[in-house]
Amino acid sequence: MLLKPCPFCRKDIPRAITACPYCHRDEQGKTVPMDTAAPAADPASGKYFENDLSELASDDPFVREQAVVRMAQRGFGVVQALTSILSDHSKPGLAAIAKVLGRVGDRRALPALMQAAKLGDDELRTAAIWALAQFRDPEVLPALLSEAERPSPTVQSYLAYVLGGYQDARVIPVLSHLAGHSHREVAFQAAFALGEAGDAAGVAALRKAARRRDPVVRQAAAASLRRLGMRGVTEPRRLLLYLLAVLSAAAGLAAYLWKF
Repeated sequence: MLLKPCPFCRKDIPRAITACPYCHRDEQGKTVPMDTAAPAADPASGKYFENDLSELASDDPFVREQAVVRMAQRGFGVVQALTSILSDHSKPGLAAIAKVLGRVGDRRALPALMQAAKLGDDELRTAAIWALAQFRDPEVLPALLSEAERPSPTVQSYLAYVLGGYQDARVIPVLSHLAGHSHREVAFQAAFALGEAGDAAGVAALRKAARRRDPVVRQAAAASLRRLGMRGVTEPRRLLLYLLAVLSAAAGLAAYLWKF
């Protein structure tokens, strides 16, 4: 089967279809209603679903991860049930459920994931931020940016790591602010992410971070400055020199032609 990337969520889909089954958009970006109800299940599927659901709350990380994989393989049919569970913060295994929803990539889960990022504990918030980032949807970015002020270094450091993957000018002020955070991990991730974002607007914050006493933050800031130095500083200078050379050559040519 020949595949093509969806222009919006970037997931691979068959070339023959014109509407993405993951983000529910057509080739023009318009939302397309789809029948994503779960197919008729065999008598044993309910038991297996409950078993996987219980293992999502396991204390064993390997058991949890395997349950996440199996549950995500069920696809769109589990989204409605899992979003209902995710909205009840008294239930166990919510962080793993958020990861399942991120893997499935059904936009119906976005409201529940956004709520989890705001109201959950640190583990759930981090998992919800990861899940939201999997959608690569411009509509998700404001929800991620709003979490930067949460007074939790665990959430803020992971958020900085996630924002580095966005080539969007809106992330630069947030990352610049986090680069000045007093917590080492937050400042380190933000400084590194500013280099990943590739925007010279972050240079001022990086130069400030490069003067901090913490050697880990200094090294991250220095590495990002070197990276941006080729993109944000060196190239414009080279362009300016090139333009000056062109103007000089043009002036010389004009002076030469003036003789005639």
